[in-house]
Amino acid sequence: MYYDVNCKPPGYDIQNSLYEALGNVSSSGVTYHYEAFMYGRKNPEEKEAKYQMMESHCHSFDEVVKCVYDYPESFRIPEDCLEEYSKQELRCLKKMQSYLKAIGLKDEKESPEIAALNEKWKEIDDKKRKSLKDRFFILSYQNKWEKLREKEKLERYNNEKALLYSSYYPLYTEKNEVAEAYLSGKKDYILSRKYSFDKKTEVGRRYMVVNPDNEYCGTLEVISEEFLPFKDLKAEMVDYKLAGYKTFLDYKEHLYRDYQKDGKLFQEEFTEDSLLIYLKVKVLERF
Repeated sequence: MYYDVNCKPPGYDIQNSLYEALGNVSSSGVTYHYEAFMYGRKNPEEKEAKYQMMESHCHSFDEVVKCVYDYPESFRIPEDCLEEYSKQELRCLKKMQSYLKAIGLKDEKESPEIAALNEKWKEIDDKKRKSLKDRFFILSYQNKWEKLREKEKLERYNNEKALLYSSYYPLYTEKNEVAEAYLSGKKDYILSRKYSFDKKTEVGRRYMVVNPDNEYCGTLEVISEEFLPFKDLKAEMVDYKLAGYKTFLDYKEHLYRDYQKDGKLFQEEFTEDSLLIYLKVKVLERF
C-alpha cells in the first residue's frame, strides 16, 4: 500500500498481489511469451482484426495457465522463448494442455451472438444522429454483453468429461512403447504388489494413460482381478521384453528387488510367497 500523488484525486493504492507489489517497488518482474489462435492484428498494417496465430505474453505463471485454459487447442511456446520457462513449468503446462484436449475443450472464440451484439453497437455508434431506441440500446449494451458472456462461460465450464475423468487414476508409463502397447491392446494387464491395506477390488477402476512426455493419451478399465504369489508369476503372463529385459528371469529379479524396497516404506516384508495383483484391462478411449 502506498500513497499515489499521481492519482486523481491523490490517494492510497492497495496492491493485493505480493508479486505485483514487490515488482512495482523493485522495478522487476518476469515475462512469459506464447502463441495462440486469437482475434487481433499482428501489425498496424493489417486493415482488419481476424482470428490468427498471434504472439502475446504474460507476467505471471498464473496468467499463462489461464491462457492454456483459454486456448488449449492452439497454445504453444515459440522455440526461442522456451528459456523463459523452467523445466517444471513446461512439464506442468504440457500435462494441463493434454488434459484439456482430452476433455474436448476448444479454443475460446467470440460467439455469433456476441459478434452480432457488437456489430449492432458499432452500427449505432457510427450514426451521426441516434434515435431514442438507439440510445436505449447503447445504455443496455453492457448489461446484455455481460449476461451473454456469463452464460457462455458457464456452458464452457460445465464439461461432462471433466466430471467423468475426475474419478480416473493416472497410469504413468516410462516409455512411449508401453503407452502405445496399452492403447493398442497389446499390453492388457497391470501388475503390482498387494499390500495388507489393499482392501477394495479394482474391478471397474478406470485409468488415464500418461506417456513419458507427460501427456494424457487414452483411458483403460479394469475388467478382472487376480491375486497370485510372486513365485507363481509366469513368463507368458507378462511382456518382459517390452519392459526392457532380455529374459524373464532378469525381469523377475528386478521386480523382486523393487517390491522389497517399496515394502520397507510400508513396513511390509516381501518374499516369494507375497501376493501380486494381476489386473486385466480393456481400452476405452484413445486421445
